[in-house]
Amino acid sequence: MRITLIKSNQQGIKALEMNRTKVIITSVLAILTLATIISITIFTTKWVVKKDFVSESAIKQWNQELVLQKEQLATAKLRSEQQVQALSSRLASLQAQLLRLDAMGNRVAEDMGIADEFAFSNEPAIGGSEASPFALSPSYNEVSYSLDQLENNIKAQEQQLSALEAIVFDKNINAEQRISGRPIKKGWLSSPYGNRADPFTGKKDWHPGIDFAALSGTEVIATAAGVVTTVGSKSGYGKFIEINHGDGFSTRYAHNKELLVAKGDMVKKGQIIGKVGNTGRSTGPHVHYEIMKDGRKLNPYRYIKQ
Repeated sequence: MRITLIKSNQQGIKALEMNRTKVIITSVLAILTLATIISITIFTTKWVVKKDFVSESAIKQWNQELVLQKEQLATAKLRSEQQVQALSSRLASLQAQLLRLDAMGNRVAEDMGIADEFAFSNEPAIGGSEASPFALSPSYNEVSYSLDQLENNIKAQEQQLSALEAIVFDKNINAEQRISGRPIKKGWLSSPYGNRADPFTGKKDWHPGIDFAALSGTEVIATAAGVVTTVGSKSGYGKFIEINHGDGFSTRYAHNKELLVAKGDMVKKGQIIGKVGNTGRSTGPHVHYEIMKDGRKLNPYRYIKQ
């Protein structure tokens, strides 16, 4: 089998003869070339499509991860704000407790006379060496634990300070209610407790109190804190005051010129309650002073010396 190819151009006509073997080889080469082109085209198309698909999937995944990260960030921010709010509330509560402790400490220090030594209103003096380069910032859990410990310590100290204040306060109350001293600041003892010659009859008689002579108008003071139970004129006593000090004790102040308290008044130790006078059965300006326990008259002398 022969195939003749004729080519015509300006130079003339050329003829190319091909036998069967050449035709087969040429055909095979043409088919292989065509198959290769088609394969390359298909591969390229698939790679481009796959590339586009991967890119869209990656973008979608990135968007999902971004949304998730935003949600996690918002949750962390909310948790941090809640933790800060909780710490702020606890700090405010601790500050209020510390202010109460400062006020209580100042009161106890003043009552005990050590206010100059313990200045509760001043910030405590503390210090140390240079800051360590290895110092670490505390975590939230560490700060929360420290606040728990501080709150427990404050409560314990508050209870102890309250007990101390109660003791000091009771001591002050007892000191205020304890009968002691003289019923006048200026004057002298003019008649003792017990048997004496009656100044009007000259006969031996029992004197149930002590007389303190003083200038008319001299201040008469309460020898202990208490409640005024009687104010007014009393036979033989003239203008008269009686004060109940609790626990069965009471004191009496007679022959006053003026009465400066009223029934039911609360009086302090050393408070002015009247003025020395000469009212009632009296020979001159003085205060007749009595102390009673459960209605029984006591010798005031041992209380005056206290």
